[in-house]
Amino acid sequence: MHDPIPRQARALTWPRREALVWAPAVAATAVLGLLLLAGGAGPALPVAHFYVVSGTAAVAFVISTLLAGAAVQAQHYKLLLLALGFMSMGGLFMVHGLATPGILTPAGEYSNPSVHSLTGTAGYLSLAIPSGFFAIGYSPLLRLYERRLPFWPAGGLLVVVLAGLVVFAALGFADNQALAELPLTQPPFLYGLGAVSAVLMLFAGRQQWLAYTREQLALQWALAMAFPLLALAQVAMVLAAPWSAGWWEYHVLMAVAVALALRTLALERVRGRSMRAILEAALDLEVRADIELEHVREIAALAAAIEAKDRNTRGHTARVADLTVNIARELNFPAPQLRYLARAGLLHDIGKLEIPDSILTKAGPLTDEEWVLMKRHPQMGVDILGRLGRFESEAEVVLHHHEREDGSGYPAGLAGSAIPLGARILAVADTYDVLVSDRPYRQARSPEEAVRILIEERERHLYAPAVDALLKLLETQIRDDRRKVPRVSG
Repeated sequence: MHDPIPRQARALTWPRREALVWAPAVAATAVLGLLLLAGGAGPALPVAHFYVVSGTAAVAFVISTLLAGAAVQAQHYKLLLLALGFMSMGGLFMVHGLATPGILTPAGEYSNPSVHSLTGTAGYLSLAIPSGFFAIGYSPLLRLYERRLPFWPAGGLLVVVLAGLVVFAALGFADNQALAELPLTQPPFLYGLGAVSAVLMLFAGRQQWLAYTREQLALQWALAMAFPLLALAQVAMVLAAPWSAGWWEYHVLMAVAVALALRTLALERVRGRSMRAILEAALDLEVRADIELEHVREIAALAAAIEAKDRNTRGHTARVADLTVNIARELNFPAPQLRYLARAGLLHDIGKLEIPDSILTKAGPLTDEEWVLMKRHPQMGVDILGRLGRFESEAEVVLHHHEREDGSGYPAGLAGSAIPLGARILAVADTYDVLVSDRPYRQARSPEEAVRILIEERERHLYAPAVDALLKLLETQIRDDRRKVPRVSG
């Protein structure tokens, strides 16, 4: 994707953006300090408390639902952990609201944990447990290990956590006294839990802020501000007396944090992007060819060899890899499959390393004998990968990326569904990039002409859903490029 903000412009505008991120947290800290100094409990307003808490819990649940849907579809652990965080926040905060004295529990003195311990315990846990999920989600170790771990059965944690929330609520309302014996609402455990929770929230906020400094996306900004606000809410929850102004502020901080995140998600969605694309971009989860080059040294070496072998097609493999990933993402492929398709795109022409330069760089059409040798490059690529002892899935795509829907391709003449799905998708990306690129034997076609050819080849030679996905991507790119053109007034 093209960067809408030039680097020089970013350098000039960044100090103002940095202040924009941290100003609300600084202001909230100052206000919280003043309210804590003022102290003094105000009048009990249980009904108002119930509505504020219920609204905040509902927003947190909506966010968790969006995150959970994207997590299951894309199979990203980070999305899963964030979904679990907002789910536990919404569930526990909802219990906190329902346990407000006079709602589902008898009216009485709110500040006495032995009487209404469910209220206090659920309130403290509503930030403590999510902070753990958020911190793990932003841990650098997660990205290292999630590439080696299958998403399932870990995705089942969504059901486990939801069931745990239901059990917690049922036990809490059934036997309030059992929770009264827990030390969660009593010092020093109370202060330790609050301190750890705040630190974990700040850690997640810092990691998100670092992502914002690189990309400066709206949702990155919203989360970079939300996590410090949640950390402040935890501090206010621990230090402020019930029904005091500082105590009310922690409810407001939580409401603002989740509302800000949901509002930004909604605005991005209105602009036409899928929820998965929005979240993957904001959380630095996009699968790209350059990331695969960084993580797999053998692929980096082989891709460099391809580039050095055929300078006339420099950049072709990386472009095909990214285009293949974008098409597959549009077709709702999960992240693990996108990774192997990115690697397959980078390696699809690896067999050309064994094709003579006189054929690769020939300015005119190939002879029949030369075509016979050229058509062997998919099998040659598989042989090279076989000597590495890995990349079995990628090798299947490499072998069949020149097959065609009607069986007229090579090397095996497969047709339709007999062709591996990854190879059918890569064929569309490869065809488009070849059409719009200069070659020794012809000049590049215009994008409009390339689209016309793709439509003509749809179903007959090229996989129709992949062609449709590519056309949609190209249409979106054109629309986005138009938005980037500055308007001249007057």
